[in-house]
Amino acid sequence: MDDDSEYERQRQANIARNKELLRQLELADLGSSLAASTGASTSALKRSSSRNSRSTSSPASKRAKKKESLLPQRASARIKGLDPENKGIKDEIELTYKTAEEKDAESRTRVPGTVKFEDISADGLAQAWTFDDAEDIGDAQVKGEHEDKVLAKNVVQLRKDMSSLKLYERFAPNEIKITPERIFYMNFHPSVSHRLVLAGDKIGNLGVWDVDATKQISKSEDEDNEEYSSPSLYLFKVHARTLSSIAFAPSHAEKLYTASYDGSIRCVDFKSGTSDEVCFSEGNHDSDGICEMAFADSNTIYYSTFGGEICRVDVRSPTNQAAERFRAHEKKIGGLSLHPEASHLCATSSLDRTMKIWDFRMVNDIEDGEQQPQFVTEYSSRLSISCTSWNQAGDLVCNGYDDTINIFNLRDSHAWKMKSKQPELTPSSTIRHNCQSGKWVTILKAAWQANPADRVNKFVIGNMKRYMDVYNADGVQLARLGGDYVTTVPSACKFHPTENWIVGGTASGKVVLFE
Repeated sequence: MDDDSEYERQRQANIARNKELLRQLELADLGSSLAASTGASTSALKRSSSRNSRSTSSPASKRAKKKESLLPQRASARIKGLDPENKGIKDEIELTYKTAEEKDAESRTRVPGTVKFEDISADGLAQAWTFDDAEDIGDAQVKGEHEDKVLAKNVVQLRKDMSSLKLYERFAPNEIKITPERIFYMNFHPSVSHRLVLAGDKIGNLGVWDVDATKQISKSEDEDNEEYSSPSLYLFKVHARTLSSIAFAPSHAEKLYTASYDGSIRCVDFKSGTSDEVCFSEGNHDSDGICEMAFADSNTIYYSTFGGEICRVDVRSPTNQAAERFRAHEKKIGGLSLHPEASHLCATSSLDRTMKIWDFRMVNDIEDGEQQPQFVTEYSSRLSISCTSWNQAGDLVCNGYDDTINIFNLRDSHAWKMKSKQPELTPSSTIRHNCQSGKWVTILKAAWQANPADRVNKFVIGNMKRYMDVYNADGVQLARLGGDYVTTVPSACKFHPTENWIVGGTASGKVVLFE
């Protein structure tokens, strides 16, 4: 007891000394509020610990993010000072809400048949473009031997040539907003003299950038009506869902074909200023969504679907005529490519972790009445394969979620025997590349330059560090294009078919061009 009493006396003396010190410093009130705050915090901490003992996640982590409604919010007429029983006011409120709801539904509804540019244009402009087929088509065959049959350029010189490409200087990338939503697919018009960049976004818009033209915009009156230049951009709503693929028909420079997750393919005629529906899948809406398409000739399109099928359609046939369907995979086929020199050979890549090659010269009947082209060979990956692309020389490139780019030198592909299954493919070159694009960045896809004028086969792919990487057929990196003005990932990338111009599209709908 004596020890306890001594301890208690010492404690009280310390308290008194501290209070006197606080009084002298005139911090007594602060000390009291601090004590009260500490006590409250301690109590809150105990309550929080009690809750956490029942649940491992905090309440904040469970708080759902409020979604922004596209429709007007209903509000009380009485609060607005209106008579809710007045029939005219009631009808006006219902009409406003119904009209907004109908407009929202219209934006998600497929547009069938033929429509004019002015009907699907975001700004009502009915722009049309003309091209000289003899001069501008650009996708005509470049005559001469390819890289594998001529003395290849020195890699050092190739790197110098590709690294010398400069960012388009007339406008900064953040000024070239070609679509309102995330760009899903990019392409160039094959013309050399009249450069058009095309982009499809995730809600079905087609953006067109007339690269070498500008628009003059007047400023407001308080700024002396001065004019300034802006990029020549046009926007057309051609599909109800993601615009997933863009292609030009051989020998028809004025006709652009677009495919979409809404299950339709449309032809945009730049000369007549119209958009026509070529085909539409009337089956299951989700499984019939189109992922990628390619032309076998001027009239025949092959396309892949979410349901794991390859479909073939003749663009001259009636819109309601069903496409030929062939079973290829059990899951979504994200990539499809036809051999440029032998269009009966088709390469597909799928979520089922395989890339397969098919020969359409022979078609076999399989179970449940389905048909399947002759299987040739395949490559199996650890994870899903996002894309595949075939170049003029017979090389394939594919990449996927295993963070690799694989190149297959298959330049004797014409010699493959149709009736004999080939051994599983082995990559000629493998490149480590981060392909973890996540939810908000378009899937990275390697794409060969279709018909290079310099006869050097090369492909481009986006880089998650905000670059575009260029490689040759041996997997040697030729360039890494970027810079201070490239502030987001140019994930959807494409070469011009013949020229060394490269374009990349971002998640904000903006465009990066190197020329």
